[in-house]
Amino acid sequence: MTAARLHLVTDHQDATNPPPPGGPLWDVPVPLTGPTAAPPPFPVDVFPRWLGDMVTGVARFTQTDPAMAGTLAVAVLSACAGGRLEVEPVAGWREPVNIFAAVIAGPGERKSPVHRAMTAPLFAAQTTLAEAARPRIAEATALRDIADRQAEQAKAQAAKATDPGKRDDAAAEAVAAAIAAEAITVPSLPKLIVDDATPEALIGLMAANGGRMAIISDEGGIFDTLAGRYSGAPNLDPYLKGHAGQPMSNERQTREGASVEKPALTVCVMAQPTVLRKFGGNADLAGRGLPARFLFALPRSLAGYRAVDTPPIAEPVTAGYRQRIHDLAATLAEWEDPAVVVLTPEAGAVRRVAAEQVEAELRPGGSLYDMREWGNKLSGATLRLAGLLHVAHHPADAWRRPIDADRMTDAVRLAEFFAAHYRAALTTIGSDTTIENARYVLGVLTTKGMTTFTRRELHRRVSRRLPKSDEVSSVLAELTALGWVRNGPDGRYELHPRATAEQEPGSVDTLTPDPDSDVSADQNTREAVNGPR
Repeated sequence: MTAARLHLVTDHQDATNPPPPGGPLWDVPVPLTGPTAAPPPFPVDVFPRWLGDMVTGVARFTQTDPAMAGTLAVAVLSACAGGRLEVEPVAGWREPVNIFAAVIAGPGERKSPVHRAMTAPLFAAQTTLAEAARPRIAEATALRDIADRQAEQAKAQAAKATDPGKRDDAAAEAVAAAIAAEAITVPSLPKLIVDDATPEALIGLMAANGGRMAIISDEGGIFDTLAGRYSGAPNLDPYLKGHAGQPMSNERQTREGASVEKPALTVCVMAQPTVLRKFGGNADLAGRGLPARFLFALPRSLAGYRAVDTPPIAEPVTAGYRQRIHDLAATLAEWEDPAVVVLTPEAGAVRRVAAEQVEAELRPGGSLYDMREWGNKLSGATLRLAGLLHVAHHPADAWRRPIDADRMTDAVRLAEFFAAHYRAALTTIGSDTTIENARYVLGVLTTKGMTTFTRRELHRRVSRRLPKSDEVSSVLAELTALGWVRNGPDGRYELHPRATAEQEPGSVDTLTPDPDSDVSADQNTREAVNGPR
């Protein structure tokens, strides 16, 4: 039933569900708030085959929505190219390609296996870089130790000198030796990716690694860090400036301080909906615009519909993915200055049309008006995605090629995916627990065909989510007030006939996020995971 038709039904009787013979009339129930439709599936075909096959293979093996592995793939590309590539759509505007992303999924949704599969090449590249750096580190350590000893000896000689002329010469030699020792820098082991870091430590890590760093975690602890878990007050500068590429420094980290002239921070967090609500509901974070910098993905849960003992990812697919990401990360890590790529005229035309559409949707009544803080950054985010897709399609020489119209078109499609999921994330952030529980209980009643039931019978069905009897009573009171259930004879409750009627995909009265509630989106997801039926 469409939203328009729902509001045309009278307030006295549900015209599509007549009362049972001899029974009282049912009033039309008040729709439960919630998303009107599932957000769209991840467009895996924006990736080249070597990457798309990996995303699909990981999704099939772990029996997860491809949106989970797909979003991580974008973050991995960002970890490789962030700070090493910039997109110049027009003269005077250069957009970095590092992104912030968050994958929101409940407990038990197999976030960790997906994380391990997609990030493994980054850790391998980090090991390769560390092994290559060890001889240089050993040499610099030895030279610094020798210079420190010489400086100490020169200082001792100057202290012993009694003749004024010799004392001045010895002091000059001691100062020169100290300066020479300080000039020898001992590099640290290279790092590409970390799981978590305090804001102060993050600046030091970025300063030691060419201005860039990737935080890619399968837990939501970084959100606690952003909210001030360690310092009591959130220090957002490393994240805000790390996303925008603005210079930053930290004088508290060491006596000398650490500074980064052109930072490039990648963040990808896999967190539960409760963590998202805490993060999105934090006034300090929202006031500084941090949530608006994130690309959110809310993968569909396949729990209860997952195949068992799925075949592993094909070895050529895994090997090809690991080799390309490893080589890309290791190669670009040695760069000091970012390469600048431009758009072909055709790609520029695609960008302009998309940017004009975004601007129109930011007006009152537009699809982006109620999330303007995010929509204002959408055109820039689209360019970042275009740069990352460009690197994925040309991992050996993307920096020597302009971005073509196909990649720009794919970036617009990917941006549309993230826009729809950001809207769904806003619904999750602002959702009411009571209504969520009511939707869940109504879904259980519908699925189990419980047209009449007692409170105790219902409690047995939902005790894992609602272990306390007063929680069940509260939900029943809410459903009764909204007209979905009513007190029947013999102390039993009756379920509204509409609850068991066939629901139209995407209608406002879809009750639960059941994988069959949106046929088209679910079919795309299942075919991507298990193959077409």
